[in-house]
Amino acid sequence: MTLVILAAVEVLFVFGGIILFIWRLQYTFPDFAMILLGFLVLTFFIHRDRISDLGFGSRGFMMGLKALALPTLIIAATLILVGIARGTLQTTFFTADKLSGLARSFAWCLFQQFGLQSFFTNRLLSIFKHIGRAAWIAAIIFAAFHVPNPLLMPVTFLGGYVLSRVFISSRNLVPLALSQAIIGSLLSVVLPATWHHGLRVGPGYYR
Repeated sequence: MTLVILAAVEVLFVFGGIILFIWRLQYTFPDFAMILLGFLVLTFFIHRDRISDLGFGSRGFMMGLKALALPTLIIAATLILVGIARGTLQTTFFTADKLSGLARSFAWCLFQQFGLQSFFTNRLLSIFKHIGRAAWIAAIIFAAFHVPNPLLMPVTFLGGYVLSRVFISSRNLVPLALSQAIIGSLLSVVLPATWHHGLRVGPGYYR
């Protein structure tokens, strides 16, 4: 019971800290991000999380890849067709520069999934002891980090749920980050910038 209460306090603290950083502290106290990350990593030692529990290593890689390959392919193909129809997806999208941008996007998505899954989903699962409930709350948390972007909020809510379910069953972050990076990159190119505002969130959305 003590660990459950501790996990709940940790979730509330990190969630509140990230919201505060997005909306204010990134402009007034950017170093707070490192403090928050340090706290998050400290919780792994407190709860004695194993590396495999956090989603690192080879365990579950193929399982996660198989689970996400088809839905990612379908969504990506749909976005590509929309891009071709709108004339927004050109051959320049597949240049070396754009592909290196996709690699940077993957790194950022891997970091996001590390926070969402290794911390939030794991803690929520320890609190509620129910896979579906933990995944839905993780999805709400993920969507909350993307307020007020009207495109990213529903995408991250649904995507957050699916990715959390896959993570719980596979325990590997890489397939999740790959799926997010591919779909996110295509969304930013295919859809009008007035819809996604450069995938920005928080106060940056209005700039």
